[in-house]
Amino acid sequence: MQKIWLLGKAFLKREFILFKRYFFNSLGGIITLYVIFLMLFLGFKGVGGPNVGESIEGLVVGYTLWMFALSAYQDITLTIQREAREGTLEQLYMSVYNFGWVMAAKTFAQSLINLIIVVGMLFLLMFTTGTFLNLDVVSLVPLVFFTLPNFFGLGFIFGGIALIFKQINNYLQIMQFVLILFVSVPVGSVPIFKFMPGSWGSSLIYRVMLAGESIFQFAASDLVFLCGIGLAYLLLGIAVYKICERIAIDRGLLGQY
Repeated sequence: MQKIWLLGKAFLKREFILFKRYFFNSLGGIITLYVIFLMLFLGFKGVGGPNVGESIEGLVVGYTLWMFALSAYQDITLTIQREAREGTLEQLYMSVYNFGWVMAAKTFAQSLINLIIVVGMLFLLMFTTGTFLNLDVVSLVPLVFFTLPNFFGLGFIFGGIALIFKQINNYLQIMQFVLILFVSVPVGSVPIFKFMPGSWGSSLIYRVMLAGESIFQFAASDLVFLCGIGLAYLLLGIAVYKICERIAIDRGLLGQY
């Protein structure tokens, strides 16, 4: 267990160093996300007129959730693609640590860095739009924690596909728009949508940030379903990844790009 903890600390330090060393590039990504939101906000306000307060709040929450989902799902896929391109993927498989633990530690480190960035962006978006959301940390932290596995599952699925086909960037771009659907579908109106990855967790986060509800007001069944659906997508993603991994090994594709 101590080795796993040291592995996690090492990856967290590595991600922080990379973020700091290539800060100019990292800043460019943050500016891009902010400019995209600014265009959406100005267009939305222009169409909706001056009386769009609640809708603007929904836009801020929805965009924040989209950034959160995008970073969570892309981390795994892009990591596998980058390691394969740099020729280090096969070395990770030969590490003294199990590859699963390596990916778990790396994903945890990246998610923590991304979460800090998303929270910072959230405050920037609230300042830009003049909105004030309910930031109940006690409610939001567990909801975010149990929503993450949905997007990790998607990341493992596309990561497994990347092991075989290598270049899947166009499909990743399509998924960026699909994620908008996942985090914004009206689960309350159409209950079947709650089975989409991340949709149920997003709906609960909406209720906290927009309606001012607390996690203690949710039914136990709502929270059990949140944990269950997240675990289901995570296990599905790992299963698909393992299948693709076996295919890549059998075909000798693991060390190729």
